[in-house]
Amino acid sequence: MASDNYDQTFECMVCLESPTESLMCRFCSKFICVSCVNRIFENSENDKKCPHCRVPVHRDDFTRVCWLQDHLKWVDDQMKLATTNKCPEHERVEISIFCLTCSVPICAHCLLSIFHGKHVQHDCCSLEDANNRIVSEVQSHIDRARQALDKGQNDLRKTQKSIDGIHQRKAQLLAKLSDMVTAIQVKIDEEIDEQLQKFEDKRKIFIGQINQHNEMITMAENEIKSKSKSELIDVKKELLSKFTALPSFSICNDSFLVLPWQTAEFVFYNFTKRNSSSGKSVLQKYNLDYDQTWSLIIYPNNFNYKHQHVLSIFLKLDSGIPQPIEYTFIIELLHSSGDASRKYSMERTHSFQPGLRSGWESFYQVNCLKSDGFIWQNEDQIKFRFKIRTATILEQIKLLESHAHQMKDNARDADDVAARLQGEKKKIELKVTEQRKQIEQMKRKESELKESLANKKKDNEFIADERSQLKALKRDNECLTKKLNNFVEAKKRHHPEDLRNGVKQQKKSRHY
Repeated sequence: MASDNYDQTFECMVCLESPTESLMCRFCSKFICVSCVNRIFENSENDKKCPHCRVPVHRDDFTRVCWLQDHLKWVDDQMKLATTNKCPEHERVEISIFCLTCSVPICAHCLLSIFHGKHVQHDCCSLEDANNRIVSEVQSHIDRARQALDKGQNDLRKTQKSIDGIHQRKAQLLAKLSDMVTAIQVKIDEEIDEQLQKFEDKRKIFIGQINQHNEMITMAENEIKSKSKSELIDVKKELLSKFTALPSFSICNDSFLVLPWQTAEFVFYNFTKRNSSSGKSVLQKYNLDYDQTWSLIIYPNNFNYKHQHVLSIFLKLDSGIPQPIEYTFIIELLHSSGDASRKYSMERTHSFQPGLRSGWESFYQVNCLKSDGFIWQNEDQIKFRFKIRTATILEQIKLLESHAHQMKDNARDADDVAARLQGEKKKIELKVTEQRKQIEQMKRKESELKESLANKKKDNEFIADERSQLKALKRDNECLTKKLNNFVEAKKRHHPEDLRNGVKQQKKSRHY
């Protein structure tokens, strides 16, 4: 219930207990509980007196105090509120300090050995500074979490962009592969149909020629059997002329189904000046079909133990299908007159893999280039043209199959990369979600700390206000107690009837 000061004022004047239902003597204004009043009036004596002022009383002289319970509850609440910020070790001292060593709030007595304080010589600061530090620390964590969240979102966007790029590249590769396979199939079908038609025509010609030869052989055998020696001599000239007139069988060329050449040109500028330094090469790269990169390597003035002052030319496969593919290539040295018949060319068939090269150590004598008309005099340059193709259609099919497998491998690699990036994306999303949760928790903690700090400030202000009210209440209580004492002293000096009249006048004055 309320404090001791108020217990002494409002307790029962007989049993000295704090009554739940109180009555007050209208003569002395002292409180008495209902049970004690009942015991007084249970006595058979005629003159009943107040236990405190000894004035003869009736039961009606003890009036019910309706406001007492509410008043006591209000006082009790105020006292509890005043003790909420008290130190658990020193109950009457307010908490106003924060121990940095133990990370707990304490009071001033906890720092003094005279009060048996447990935090003597500990590092401390004010409670408000500790709250500010906590808010600042939480805010720094929130800022770092926000930075990590921004980084995670940027990584998520980059990952998504990479995934989209890989899917786009995969679609392009598949479309290119499909178009390429379709075009090659059409080309192969056309070439095969064309060659089959040629062979069919040749077959018909062969059948006709065979029939002519069979007829001639049969006729000649019949002539030999039916003619005499003299007659046979006479028809000899005619028979031989018929044999001579027989058509000859054409030779079948087995190098069929070849594809068109891929061509490129290269102009060697300042040739006269540049061929003075031996051993240095000139390199020109070309990107041809099926993602193949070729290099034309020219040594303008090469020296070795076999050749001197020669033009060396090589063709190198830099990147492409890893399987060996047989290619046929031609290097042409163009004449300065522009006459195609006067060009100089060399042809070779070689199996290429990435990193391999093939060509001629001695392609042409450097000293003969000018006299043979291969140097453009006004521009001091020479021109090359190279042609390359797979050696046969079978090699082309092998190339296409290898390229298709390579593109499928690239597509699978793209799928693997996309799957890996998708997994990384999910991890980043989970991390971003977790960071968002942490930020929300930190925000709630920051809000709670700010609210707690604000509430503590309000509580301190409210407690200070309540203290002033309690002090005023104590003063009022002292005044009331003083008046009651004065009233009791006056009662002793006056007759009870005069006292009753005085009480009535006092009540009327209070009422007005």
